[in-house]
Amino acid sequence: MMNKEVLKLENNEFVTIANYKEQELEDYKGNPLIEALPDILTVEDAFEQMSYLPPFHPRERNLSSHLRYHALLRLLRFYQPIEKPIQLEAKFSRFIRNGYVNRNPTGKHHVQVLNELHRRLVSKEDLGLPPDIRSTASSFSLIGFPGMGKSSAIERVLSLYPKVIVHQFPINIMQIVWLKLNSPHDGSPKTLCINFFSKIDEMLGTDYQSKFGDRRNSVSSMVIRVGQVARRHCLGTLIIDETQHLLAAKKEVIESMMNFLVTLINEIGIPVMLIGTMKSQELLQRDFRQARRSSGQGDMVWEQMKNDDNWEVLISSMWEYQWIKDPSPLNREWLDCFYEESQGIVDVAVKLFILAQSHAIETGEEKISPSVIKKVSKEHLKMIQPMLEALKNGKSSEISKYEDIKPFDIEDFITNRIPIVNLREKLIAEKEKIAEKRNKRDIPILEKVIINLINLDVSEKLAESTAKRVIKENPNIEARDAVKMSLVLIDEDMENSKRTKNTNKNTTKNTLFLIVNNGRKEKKSAYESLQEAGIISNPYSELL
Repeated sequence: MMNKEVLKLENNEFVTIANYKEQELEDYKGNPLIEALPDILTVEDAFEQMSYLPPFHPRERNLSSHLRYHALLRLLRFYQPIEKPIQLEAKFSRFIRNGYVNRNPTGKHHVQVLNELHRRLVSKEDLGLPPDIRSTASSFSLIGFPGMGKSSAIERVLSLYPKVIVHQFPINIMQIVWLKLNSPHDGSPKTLCINFFSKIDEMLGTDYQSKFGDRRNSVSSMVIRVGQVARRHCLGTLIIDETQHLLAAKKEVIESMMNFLVTLINEIGIPVMLIGTMKSQELLQRDFRQARRSSGQGDMVWEQMKNDDNWEVLISSMWEYQWIKDPSPLNREWLDCFYEESQGIVDVAVKLFILAQSHAIETGEEKISPSVIKKVSKEHLKMIQPMLEALKNGKSSEISKYEDIKPFDIEDFITNRIPIVNLREKLIAEKEKIAEKRNKRDIPILEKVIINLINLDVSEKLAESTAKRVIKENPNIEARDAVKMSLVLIDEDMENSKRTKNTNKNTTKNTLFLIVNNGRKEKKSAYESLQEAGIISNPYSELL
């Protein structure tokens, strides 16, 4: 059965085959669930592996305005880990491994729990397991201001771990390392359970939702089914994001959800991590406290960054990505300016950098300044100005009033402004503009091809024109193939150019030969023949 499942999951993007590594810590030895996890990272390794610095070449500054405008969106994928994300990686590494310590599937405890959950479901007994077989699962929460990068940080941490690990020997199981869900807007435990089954089905190709996700089922039976599925697939941790959504639900619904989460941790034995804004702090600290275990993890509270070394590392890494023709060097004035206008909120700082450059490109100024930063902040981030003012005045407690306010979708902003840039520049035909607006997917491929050609010492203009030609003639071409085809076309054009020059030279030589040869028949000198044919002029003509 397991072999069929492995074949079924062979091309699944979520799945990896178990590769066991000998553990140095005694607590982790002999546990295949831990031995199959990636290596425990040092601080240096975590910094390197969590970073994502999009491709960039300074010569891209010479590209057309509309292409540079699109390139700005690469900054939305930029990620530079600093102190708090590195701490989160270390905490999560301990958290997930600690949750597996007492859930070794090679021992009788694992089967014992599955059997007990099944027995209680059949006999319709109350939730929970006997104390002698309960897990020491733990929990912790990550809370902070919106835009501080909580979700981005946990996504980067999770990217270091596979979602599903297939074990074939010595155990036959599909281990789900982590599962991340958003808190349901209605705050309903049933909705969360249904989402749980749906996500599992998406990863494994199972049909748990149709079997167990009927809304007519009771919460009690659903929770036990969640426990069964989580135990069967050795779920490492359940992560629930956007927990502030629970506050919109009725009091009894909130209580039901919190009881559900406590049951998952204390009774069923699933480690749970909750992520939310500062608005959810009181709820989590009050109602989730009973789920705490003495795991030594502790909660993490992310407020805005300070204007310190971490801020300098972040801005310095981001500063390289300037597509304007007159880039500004980084100095203390810039660090202070960005901090003042963003108040240490990472999302705001990055968007201000994008907005400032888009303004410089659109107006043709091709340079940013602190005054431009302040201008775009006031014009385009009006909705969050009250939140920023509260932070500037030290009234961080008032932030909860504005937590539902988020900066606008900058990707839509950039896309909608492109026609203005194109009109000013007048470099692209009308139908190409329309095609560009309709098919955004072409832009990243075009950028990749141009960057690769530039890196191969092709001039910016030639790289841009050739890449456009290749992609226009081959709409579904892959970036790698487009680069190869572009290089072939460039080589062919160069060869054709050489042939044309040689042909012209040969033609000229033949013509001169005929003129001189015919002149000799009439007993004229070569000089006289060429002069009569107008090839050369009489040096004394102006004097005659």
